[in-house]
Amino acid sequence: MTTYTVTPHQEMIEPRIPEEKLPGSARAVLEILEDHEPRTFSEISGQVQWAPRTVRNALRRLIEEGFVVRKFNFSDARQVYYMRP
Repeated sequence: MTTYTVTPHQEMIEPRIPEEKLPGSARAVLEILEDHEPRTFSEISGQVQWAPRTVRNALRRLIEEGFVVRKFNFSDARQVYYMRP
């Protein structure tokens, strides 16, 4: 299981590479999150109809590059939200 870390000021991170250099799967996930609304992993993977591994890798890449942040759901600790800062 992969563990992501969230820094207190993660919203302040600027993307390190241009959006055009991202893989196609990451760009597609980024389009889903374009409205800046938080979404769960299930909501994202349901919209793209890809294997969960592909969606996980796309989200990991977007988080590493600073395009997406991961927020914890305090009302349900089993869920995590992904969103554009």
